[in-house]
Amino acid sequence: MKKLAVGLLGLLLVLAACVPTQKPVPPQARVEGFQLISVDPFADEARFALRLRVSNPNAFELPMLESRLTLHFGAASLPFDLPAVTLPPSGFEIVDAELRVPLGATAQEVGHLLSGEPVRLRITGTVKASLGPVPLSLGPMTLLDEDVRVDLRFATPRFEIVPERSRLTLSGSVVEVVVGFQALNPNPVGFYLRGPFQLVVGGRSVAETSLDLPLRPRQAGAGELRFRVNLTEIPGAAAALVTGLPVELRGGLKAEVPGVWSQLLDVFFGGRVR
Repeated sequence: MKKLAVGLLGLLLVLAACVPTQKPVPPQARVEGFQLISVDPFADEARFALRLRVSNPNAFELPMLESRLTLHFGAASLPFDLPAVTLPPSGFEIVDAELRVPLGATAQEVGHLLSGEPVRLRITGTVKASLGPVPLSLGPMTLLDEDVRVDLRFATPRFEIVPERSRLTLSGSVVEVVVGFQALNPNPVGFYLRGPFQLVVGGRSVAETSLDLPLRPRQAGAGELRFRVNLTEIPGAAAALVTGLPVELRGGLKAEVPGVWSQLLDVFFGGRVR
């Protein structure tokens, strides 16, 4: 029995030596990078890449266990998983994470970011550290409290006429002009493209129609624009019909994420319709 007691005492001394004499100071974080991945109103989701510099304020190594914290993004409180990472004494490690936020709950904040304005980002909760035989909880604490921005360099969608989907239909002196087109959205933001389009022939606007086209992030969309034109109003209409009607299309459009953000655009493209 005496030997057992001595053995247990020795084990306790060994375990005690593995535990710091004072409770560790919780880690701290700052933003090293914050980038927009995509805003997709058709999936009701915005995604961001977050890079954190997580620092250890203690003079000893701090092995962090995977911990679930809370991300505060505007009015939304979302789960945030901090991965397991070992922080060197008085040092830091870089941690990468992807944030997915619902547009419905963060419309104002996502709109601010797309407009170049800052948004406050906070991460709070309790983290776990592996110090000794039993995981140690540090917190509640605020791991991060900082403004973030994104740099959105919005590009006008690229339009082109699709000849095999374009046609002319003549009925008396009136021709229906159907312009099949493809639009490529090079932006990480998806949106509805809405507004009036004018058909311009010989430098004159001869008809107008409306466009309502959904475009997902970095994807292409297709559609048709239909115009009805009185040929007597187009100089050289007969010759144009023989060789193919050269047309230009101009639109004062709005790229819109409803309730979140919008951007006015001037679109111009042209080609021939047979």
